Amino acid sequence: MLAATACIGYGFTKEALEAAMTQGIDFIGADAGSMDPGPYYLGAGKPYVSEQSIERDLELLLLAARKADVPLIIGSCGGGGGEPHLELTRSIVQALIGRHKLSLKLAIIHSEPPRELMVRRLQEGRIHGIWPGFDLNEETLEKSTRIVAMMGADPLIEAISRGADVILAGRCSDSAIYAAVPQMRGFSPGLAWHLGKTIECGATIASPKTGQDCIIGTLGHDSFVVEPAHPDKRCTPSSVAAHTMYENPSPFEFVEPSGIVDTSQCQYEAINDRAVRVSGSTFTPASRYTVKLEGADLCGWRAIVIAGIRDPILIAGIREFSEQIKERTAQQALGMGITTDQYTLTIRRYGLDAVLGSREPQAYEMPHEIGLMLDVVAQTEQQALAVLAKARYIAMHTEFDGRLCTAGNVAMPFSPSDVSVGPAYRFTVWHAMELDDPLEVFPIEYIQFNESGEKVE
Repeated sequence: MLAATACIGYGFTKEALEAAMTQGIDFIGADAGSMDPGPYYLGAGKPYVSEQSIERDLELLLLAARKADVPLIIGSCGGGGGEPHLELTRSIVQALIGRHKLSLKLAIIHSEPPRELMVRRLQEGRIHGIWPGFDLNEETLEKSTRIVAMMGADPLIEAISRGADVILAGRCSDSAIYAAVPQMRGFSPGLAWHLGKTIECGATIASPKTGQDCIIGTLGHDSFVVEPAHPDKRCTPSSVAAHTMYENPSPFEFVEPSGIVDTSQCQYEAINDRAVRVSGSTFTPASRYTVKLEGADLCGWRAIVIAGIRDPILIAGIREFSEQIKERTAQQALGMGITTDQYTLTIRRYGLDAVLGSREPQAYEMPHEIGLMLDVVAQTEQQALAVLAKARYIAMHTEFDGRLCTAGNVAMPFSPSDVSVGPAYRFTVWHAMELDDPLEVFPIEYIQFNESGEKVE
């Protein structure tokens, strides 16, 4: 099997793809999304890579798959896997099918569960929290802008068994993209899932890390082998073993909708200077089939200012100065009829404690300069920009102990200084929902295209 890239739009080399396709690949897979970039892309229904880069990657993979007559499986289409993301990917793929006059069967797997079903499952006690801080109620399920369910391998297996040549899946387990076909063919689910987990991010498991590229996975009945498709890259036992811990709370187990994969007894063996064999993965079926729910909702409008501070006197008192900015901004905003419950002002001090905040162990080692970000989220764009303008002015001109200048506390790299970022979203749902059937919330749509690349009605 071929894992083309970590994410559609991140790219891969043509050399690696061409080399891989000479190896008798059984299918091509690629992830196309993640929640790592935050809630905006899920809520807004937009991709976090450019449409041009998505089209470039899909065109190369689509043509390679059809030339070899093997399935192409794309998971978490468009970034978030919701309906707008699927529609974007569908439109690109259909245009490519028409352009190249491809005859194929396209499967589109949807992943936005009906709201009434989720409410009913919540009432039945069959939705469970998987992360602290996400209390769930019926109103949240009904009013969130978008909620997706992360499918396992079963909807993919269903589509392939019905003859799909190309699968565009909504929100999908990364590992499932590569575990579906092997399980259809009777391979060990433990090895199949572990191989999927290993190659889901493409050449992330290979070095040198000079950008994304293709990885080849070969599955046997007692082990699997991973190898970079590009001749200039290599895998090592440590690089392969380390990826099992990637985005995973446990070093030895990871959870999928249908069960738990245990890698505690795995052996990682270099079979040459480029390839690694893995054995020993086991699988325990789940007593209840569950899928992860991810939801986002609009929480306001964001506007920011980026500035720099080089004054050592101001840097020495930056914490007190930050509090002054917040207090004076609240006073000034109130004069415009904007209360503190209508906006948030976050001050990020890069170079000091912006990343870890109160957990920063070196927070009292004063740097020679600080990057200051003023981040306002308010109910409307007008409110956000109004509050931000006050905060920016206050940061520029407020007195501080030991001040020698009369103005210009901070330096602005841009004009205009105030940036309207756009709608702001927050995660509202981060839970697991029990299903009665693995396909229950993943309806599949099939479209047939003839030799002219035209849709057959």
